[in-house]
Amino acid sequence: QRWRIQKEIANDIVKLALYDIVLYIDDSGSMQFEEEGSRIKDLRLILERVSFAATLFDNDGISVRCMNTDLSNARNQQGRPLQDGVATEAQIEEIMRGVNFKGLTPMGSSMETKVINEIVLQKARSGQMQKPVLVIAITDGQPAGEQPNKIFDVIKGTYRQLQSTPYGRGAVAFEFAQVGNDTTARAFLGKLDEDPEVGPMVDCTSNFENEQEEMMRANPPVDLTPDLWIIKLLLGAIDRSYDSKD
Repeated sequence: QRWRIQKEIANDIVKLALYDIVLYIDDSGSMQFEEEGSRIKDLRLILERVSFAATLFDNDGISVRCMNTDLSNARNQQGRPLQDGVATEAQIEEIMRGVNFKGLTPMGSSMETKVINEIVLQKARSGQMQKPVLVIAITDGQPAGEQPNKIFDVIKGTYRQLQSTPYGRGAVAFEFAQVGNDTTARAFLGKLDEDPEVGPMVDCTSNFENEQEEMMRANPPVDLTPDLWIIKLLLGAIDRSYDSKD
């Protein structure tokens, strides 16, 4: 009952159990300095909701990777890696304490290293992929500190490389979601979503206020709640009926 959503939508959440989820988060300086830190609050809420939803049907938790902060050596008191098997609010607290919100937004290059090479391709090439990977990227801005098209190249390159593994293109799904009100971030995600080649490979969700405004203009209008926005972000890349809702 923590979620204020309809039963049919609750049934859709079951689909998350079919995926290993990697939350890829933007820890650039603007997350902290803009909008009086509310972007970090939104990020924390998303982390809590995503880990909660993902562990409803599957107790192995989610993985968290940051664009800038390197959490690979961080361990909890039991000596387990902090960035994997994340299932509780206490674990999220511990991760957030170790994240430094500073620097630029190397969206594509960090994703390539920390998510695609170290998780997706590593599992696919070694034949150890038990479930496809759902990559949920949470960002407050457009990429900075790398080639402007890097993220496009990374996504295309990932699908190309997966085709030579037993799992094929179905081994990964990409969701990009915006926190904060930065108009260049919104424009960038729009460009990603509408790109003739990359668009069909990804789903992009604008920030809550923008999506709410768009849904009110729909016919018939939909009253988008924060919970429904998070569901859309969770399911948009794996359930096309949510992708087409905006």
